[in-house]
Amino acid sequence: MILLVDIGNTRLKWGLDEQGEVTSGTAIEHKKPEFSHTLEQQWHALSAPVTLAISSVSAKPIEHQVIAIAQRLWPDIKVVIAQTSAQAFSLSNAYTEPEKLGIDRWLNLIALQHYYPGNSAVVDCGTAITIDCINHQGQHLGGLISPGIQLMKQALYQNTAALTLNAEHYSAALSRTTESAIYSGTLYAAAGLIEKTMKELCHSQIGVLTGGDAHLLAAYLKVDCIIDVDFVLKGLSLYCQQTEKSGR
Repeated sequence: MILLVDIGNTRLKWGLDEQGEVTSGTAIEHKKPEFSHTLEQQWHALSAPVTLAISSVSAKPIEHQVIAIAQRLWPDIKVVIAQTSAQAFSLSNAYTEPEKLGIDRWLNLIALQHYYPGNSAVVDCGTAITIDCINHQGQHLGGLISPGIQLMKQALYQNTAALTLNAEHYSAALSRTTESAIYSGTLYAAAGLIEKTMKELCHSQIGVLTGGDAHLLAAYLKVDCIIDVDFVLKGLSLYCQQTEKSGR
């Protein structure tokens, strides 16, 4: 069994790979003081995994903390830190410096090439919104990065006088209050970016939405999309399979 861990900018999400079948665990905000205790409590009930596989775009101390918890619970566990490469799974990385493509984006692309080959796109709707596209030849065409919905809201509240950050949900429409106008504006900005990119830049036949805001944004898109919030974990599972085959 492989313990799969995706450490993002805000949250850690984990799941299990049992003979290639990925099951999702839970997500935890890793900046909270109780993070370490909560994670250890959740993992304490697990059967001992053989491997800990990590995808991380966060600071190294979080990664080290996660490894320390796993090794405390299971001293013999093998640790695999996923790395971006120029090619994998018949997929070519478009970046001129391949290692600078975020590992979460690379794992999303590996999963995209495996499950939905052809003209397709993967959209990660998290702290940042990332959009990456591939074609029928398995070539990564490149991607876009934009602030996520929450970051857009924070930028407005931090740089506009007399506003307090509001976590409420409103109907997305032309609004008659500042708070609901910000809610609608940031939501439609994100949805418009995704839709326009998929139609005009990617020419995608299908898109996969993942990340914490995937369900929210899917309702406002007029393009064919599949929601899979475990897509990074599935890419990490495929990465581990390839690593095992190559004997690394």
